[in-house]
Amino acid sequence: MWNLVNFDFMTDKLTHPYLLQVSDLTYDDIYKIYNRAKFFLENFKPGTKFDDLKGITVALAFFENSTRTKLSFDLAAKRLSAEIINFQTSTSSLSKGESLIDTLRTIEAMGVDIYVVRHNCSGSAQFLQANTNGIIVNAGDGKHEHPTQALLDTFTLYRHFGKLEGLKVCIIGDILHSRVARSDIAMLKILGADVGICSPGTLIPRAKDIWDVRLFDTIEESVAWADTIILLRLQRERMESGILPSIREYTKYYGVTLQLFSKKPGLVLMHPGPVNYGVELDYELSSYPNVLIQTQVTHGVFIRMALLSLLSKSKK
Repeated sequence: MWNLVNFDFMTDKLTHPYLLQVSDLTYDDIYKIYNRAKFFLENFKPGTKFDDLKGITVALAFFENSTRTKLSFDLAAKRLSAEIINFQTSTSSLSKGESLIDTLRTIEAMGVDIYVVRHNCSGSAQFLQANTNGIIVNAGDGKHEHPTQALLDTFTLYRHFGKLEGLKVCIIGDILHSRVARSDIAMLKILGADVGICSPGTLIPRAKDIWDVRLFDTIEESVAWADTIILLRLQRERMESGILPSIREYTKYYGVTLQLFSKKPGLVLMHPGPVNYGVELDYELSSYPNVLIQTQVTHGVFIRMALLSLLSKSKK
């Protein structure tokens, strides 16, 4: 299962000294991150501190609400001995009219090395990287991408199946508004997986053909075909009026029930969270062994430790 190359962690670097989108990573980069995550996963014990980020300051600049990603990066940086600045939009000068670039300059003047940024505007990570010599890590930008979620999702699949080449993965739900879907599709394609999508027509981007993925009309077809399904949250806060007839109808045709899941005992189910239980997934399925939602959360910390560790070598 863990047939990963033993890289030299003291000299190994990623192709780019930042992570803005999945295309910044090569096939080898992804497996370098997996390998480092494996090292942390196998060697971490409660209270363990690694020195990878000792002397490095990490700013967690979250301009959009987050629970899993923010806490995961916070814990990852602490386990690597980083100095951490937590930036909160509600208590910052942004509420007084300060621009994003001025905010960056202010944080930069404090000697920050790595910026973990979540923002509701697509392209914000690229904009910030173009205006700093620091390292930007995209923790989600608008409807664009969420590359570290794709890393932890694919790492979870790799650990479970022992391979990604040829794996059949279907992403089900709100594709249109999902930066996770965009990043997952891109990374799964790099790693040789066979990818499908299933969603109401109003929640599929018009440019879906550029992804070169299978399109399934029904959730029953998706489940019959897939080794794994990745469910997406129905993002009601991003939707325009009238995009769906009703939440009830969405659940009826695209929600995963115990009855449906039981038809394929070996099926693996994942979800980036937070889950709308009773909408895209029955709550009673949350504790099933093939439902890897909490495993994704656990892996998220180690994947982000690995990424920060490798990116930090660009500062040395």
